[in-house]
Amino acid sequence: MFGMNTERERNSKPMGGGLGYMLLGAGVAAWWLSKEENRSKFDRFLNTTKNKISKEPVPSPENFPVLKAGNPDPEDIADNKMVEEGSQFGVHYYDEKRTKLE
Repeated sequence: MFGMNTERERNSKPMGGGLGYMLLGAGVAAWWLSKEENRSKFDRFLNTTKNKISKEPVPSPENFPVLKAGNPDPEDIADNKMVEEGSQFGVHYYDEKRTKLE
């Protein structure tokens, strides 16, 4: 018993260990944002970051599939095979729905 920690002392965590760091960070942020110049810098940073994240990638003009539409290359075997097979998805879907109703 003497000199040994009890079960409760071994399993307990120090209370409020991260709270001090959070309060310190909030205080530093409040001090830094108290200046108008820093607020405008932070606002610009947030807007540019939001624009970078929300931007959809634009394909390069040479890889854009619509430019190829209506003018297929006779040497593009994979494309010609796809066009030859045609799309059966719509027909298959309609047939499934019709057979389920009957």
